[in-house]
Amino acid sequence: MGVTSTVGSPIVVDGYLWGVMLVFSSAREPRFEGVEERIMDFTELVATAISNAQARADLAASRARVVAAADETRRRIERDLHDGAQQRLVSLGLELRAVEDGVPPPMTELREQLSRAVQGLTGVVDDLRELSRGIHPAILSKGGLVPALKALARRSSLPVELELAPVPRLPERVEVALYYTAAEALTNVAKHANASVVYVTLGMAGAAVRLSIRDDGGGGADYGKGSGLIGLRDRVETLGGRLRVESSVEEGTSLSVVIPIVMTPIMTVPVDHP
Repeated sequence: MGVTSTVGSPIVVDGYLWGVMLVFSSAREPRFEGVEERIMDFTELVATAISNAQARADLAASRARVVAAADETRRRIERDLHDGAQQRLVSLGLELRAVEDGVPPPMTELREQLSRAVQGLTGVVDDLRELSRGIHPAILSKGGLVPALKALARRSSLPVELELAPVPRLPERVEVALYYTAAEALTNVAKHANASVVYVTLGMAGAAVRLSIRDDGGGGADYGKGSGLIGLRDRVETLGGRLRVESSVEEGTSLSVVIPIVMTPIMTVPVDHP
């Protein structure tokens, strides 16, 4: 093949041989000086790039496992609350109601005490249901993202204007990420923004789903300081998406999330983020 000289250098990543770089020359003149050192320097750069890429991939996989484990833990707690403590409290309330109905009419004080106890148990059950709904809302599992966002808007202490396009059922991890992002954003607006209205928009953007939450408050928010949105950003980025917050003083705060939807088990359609 006319090769007159060859220089080779191994590519070592984290102490293991990953590959080798070979340079062939067919020149008749002697090769220039220092080529071995230059090839070695280049392969060290290649090894560093490979190591960094592997570290990023390992970090993304680790974050995905943490998110999946957290979601499963929430679902388990929700099931335990619904099937365990909540049902026992309901049964106890029914038993007390039966005892109340059996109290003779002259014993009005005892009847009133039992009635207050039943009302207290009913309040506890309602609180437990609300807590359970916040852990993993049943409406999200049954109806999907649009009904779940409508439920969040109804419970909000501020007026919420919804613009929800028809969205098909999305992968569970995507729906959960968008739901908790909206819930956290509405909570932050109610607590800190001094806003009069919140605008929530949901729709598809090509092969991605887009969620936007905007308020007319004072702005100046910094979600990087002790905010629950830090964990939500990690969740969104684990799904290949992006969470962006824009908050100028006296101009309100805008939060947007774009998450690509996996079209096949082995291919993710890329999304251009503005």
